[in-house]
Amino acid sequence: MVLVALIISVIFRVHEGFAGASSSILFILHALIMTLGLWIGCMVIVEFLWVKYPWEQTPVKHLLLEILLILLYTNLYSFAIYRLELAFDIISPMDDIFLGAVMTNLITFLITALHEAAEFYKQWKFNFSKSVRLEKDNIEARYEMLKTQINPHFLFNSLSSLSSLVDGNEKAVKYIQNLSDFLRYMLQNRDKQLILLREEITNLKDYVELQLLRFSENLEFNIDVEEKFFHYSIPPLVLQMLVENCLKHNVISKAHPLKIHVKADKEWLTIENNLQRKNENASTGQGLKNISERYRFFTTRQVKIKESDSHFSVSIPLLQAEL
Repeated sequence: MVLVALIISVIFRVHEGFAGASSSILFILHALIMTLGLWIGCMVIVEFLWVKYPWEQTPVKHLLLEILLILLYTNLYSFAIYRLELAFDIISPMDDIFLGAVMTNLITFLITALHEAAEFYKQWKFNFSKSVRLEKDNIEARYEMLKTQINPHFLFNSLSSLSSLVDGNEKAVKYIQNLSDFLRYMLQNRDKQLILLREEITNLKDYVELQLLRFSENLEFNIDVEEKFFHYSIPPLVLQMLVENCLKHNVISKAHPLKIHVKADKEWLTIENNLQRKNENASTGQGLKNISERYRFFTTRQVKIKESDSHFSVSIPLLQAEL
C-alpha cells in the first residue's frame, strides 16, 4: 500500500508541476517524505482507534474520530512540509494551494480506506474462525454430556425419596435439598453461554453449603458481592469451578483451615484463598486454562492470576452482555 501511495503521489506531483525542484532526486525525495509521513501518521491513528474504539462496539465514534484526526494530521503535516520546502527554495509557491490540499486529502483517504478494508477482512476472518471454534467446543461439550447424562426426573425423584427416608435428620435433609438445587441449576443452564451474576452467586451459595457440611469449621467462606454487580454476566459455573479448584489443591484441616473470599470491584470478580498447597497433588493449571479460553470468546480482557507466598487469587472479568 505504501508503494501505491508513492506512485499516486508522484503522478499528482507531476500533474501539479514540481518545476521548482533542483533535481529529480529532490523530486523523488519529496514524494517519499510526503508519502511515508502521511502513511505512518495515518496508520498510527487507525491502529490506535481500532484498539481504543473497536469498530464492532463503537462504529460511529470510531468513524468520526478517524475522519477528524486524519484530516487534522494530513493538513498540518502537508502544510509543514510545504513551508519547509519554500523556506529552503526547494519549490516555488503553488498557484492553487487549496487544490493541492484537496488532492492530498483525497489520496490519504483513498489509501486509508484500502487499509481499513484490509482490517475489516482480518477482523471478519478472526470472528469467523472464533465462531467455528466455539461451535466445535459446544458440540463436543454436548456430546460428552450426552454420554454421561442421567435422566433428570429419575435423579430428582430419587433425591426426594432419600430426603423422606432421612426425615428427622436436619443436616442430611439440608444437604439433599442443596444438592438437588445445585444439580437442577446445572441441568437448566448447561447450554447457556452467559448467565447473570445474581444466579451464579445463588448457585455458589448452594455449592458452598454442601462443602461446609462436608468440611465443617475447617472451611471458612465469605461472599462479599454487592447487588449493584448482579446485572453483570459471566459464563455459567465458573465460580463453582474456581472454588472447587481451591478445595482441590489446598490442605483443609482443623489446624490449617482454608479461607475463601469472593469479592467484586469495578468490573472484576475475585476469588482469593490462603495458600496451603497440597504437595502430593501438583496443579496442572488445566482448569484455569479452560476458564481463560472460555473468556476469550467474549472479551479481550484476560483472566488475572496472582500468587504470593501466602495467598492465591483469580480475577475474572464481569461482562455486560445481553443474555
